[in-house]
Amino acid sequence: MLAAHILQPSRTPMPLPSAALLTRRLLAGAAVVLSLGLAAPAAWSAPPSDASIETLLAVTQSEKLVEKSGADMEKYMLSGIQAGLNGRQPTEREQQFIDKVARESAAVIREELNWAAMRPLMVKIYQDTFTQEEVDGQIAFYRSPVGAAVIAKMPAVMDATMAAMQQRMGSIMPRLQAIARKAKEESRSDVPRKPE
Repeated sequence: MLAAHILQPSRTPMPLPSAALLTRRLLAGAAVVLSLGLAAPAAWSAPPSDASIETLLAVTQSEKLVEKSGADMEKYMLSGIQAGLNGRQPTEREQQFIDKVARESAAVIREELNWAAMRPLMVKIYQDTFTQEEVDGQIAFYRSPVGAAVIAKMPAVMDATMAAMQQRMGSIMPRLQAIARKAKEESRSDVPRKPE
């Protein structure tokens, strides 16, 4: 009997909900969906806290990398000056100039590229770039054995990269200088000469 009742279509039509009731149900459902949809991404994409970024910078030994970058910049600046001499020994006057430029440039580099100056910038950059979830993931990675190996080997990677770039620049510079010379010669030939 029950099966027959279920299988037979109802003879009395079910009343349809009013438009107001439908609207209220749709709005309530939409509110639930939106709250679920917006709450999760908000938690996932929350900006990282200062404390978590400070932890990440400490774990990655960023202070050492910044200090090393400043020292490397001084070294490459000096080697660039030496390269400009094309292997010849500088005169006493040139050496005095080189020493003065190197000393003053090194002071500026140490003043501008030290940890105290760079730390607040790095915190801001990390906050503008990463979410809290991404910072937490990086902290977990860099605390792992593989992450610790990356940190330990990164200075060697940076050194090798700088050396490779210097080598590439050694082959590129003559070509760039040739382009500049040619452009200079062409610009001279394009200048109309005054009649004599």
